[in-house]
Amino acid sequence: MVKFLGPSCFNDGTSLTNHSTLAPRPSPQTTYMFWSNSKSKNALLHRYVDMWAFMGMHPTNIDLLQKLKKAEDNAFGANMDVCGTVTQKDLKSGKWNQSHLLGIRADIWNPDSEQQSSILNRLQSDRKETLRKEIKRSGKLSQAQSKNLERQLDRDPVLKMESCDIENRRLVMKLFKSGDHNIRWTGTVEEIVTRELHNSLGAKKTILSFAAILQGYEYMTYVQENNRTFRVPSIYSFNYFDQKRDRMWYLKIKRKWVSVGADFTVESQNEKVGEIDGALIGLGYNAHVYVYEPTLAKDRQFTDLLTLFTSTVGYHSAMRKSLRRRIKATRKGLCVQNIIEDEEFRLLKNPRAA
Repeated sequence: MVKFLGPSCFNDGTSLTNHSTLAPRPSPQTTYMFWSNSKSKNALLHRYVDMWAFMGMHPTNIDLLQKLKKAEDNAFGANMDVCGTVTQKDLKSGKWNQSHLLGIRADIWNPDSEQQSSILNRLQSDRKETLRKEIKRSGKLSQAQSKNLERQLDRDPVLKMESCDIENRRLVMKLFKSGDHNIRWTGTVEEIVTRELHNSLGAKKTILSFAAILQGYEYMTYVQENNRTFRVPSIYSFNYFDQKRDRMWYLKIKRKWVSVGADFTVESQNEKVGEIDGALIGLGYNAHVYVYEPTLAKDRQFTDLLTLFTSTVGYHSAMRKSLRRRIKATRKGLCVQNIIEDEEFRLLKNPRAA
């Protein structure tokens, strides 16, 4: 029997479900040869995010899926796949313990042809009904009205659409705390397509937007990419309210000008409070996450937020490609091709509405 030694398997061939502590694939110290020890020494929190390139083929995914589907809450649905793990370094002992799992909504990130066809059929059916009501709101159409309707149906752009024209890709990533006997949801980061689209149209370049929901945290956190005319590397900004200390933090995540991997610095009030150090070599996006600021390092919700953002970095290129298709369709007047999920609409609702 072949024994897979992936990120969640040991040399004895047993899987993650039989172990509570392990190092990721490979161990964080050997992930890339130029790892900086000074970053680790200065960090008050050190996590390693290991995103899998081929999540469906990963040998431990089946075991993890079964464990997650038996979780106490229903945050991990039938349409999710495990796509990565998070390990955290014990700064006293130096040992690495697996702390979290990452799951992705596979149904909306990689929608299949059946989903696309179903969406198209619904759009075209609604469009036909709309055109009919524009001619006559109710009742049977006359012969002349029927011919008029046929002419409109023949030249209507919605009815000429094919399923491949539909753009409904959207990233939703969830973070789960993994223990010896149970797994629980701790946070979600979601792509906000509507905000991305209007910002990108205004800036004339792709601008990414995220919303994060954290377990036990009262507020929605929006992570927004900013448009800087003379800066090519991305800058993301967000505010974070420390509920325990009643303090608002204003933070920036700045991609470095020169780096081998996708590296970012996290700043607050022009001081570096953390870093995301992308791996030199890896199939998926793997990164060390460091927090240097004492208060933020002890804040579980903040570190989960930073971990969730890190998990999205490997998907940014595909997100921009999808966004460019949406921009192109909107500029042509074909907004109907841009499908907005009900879940995103719920995030856009006025919280003060009666």
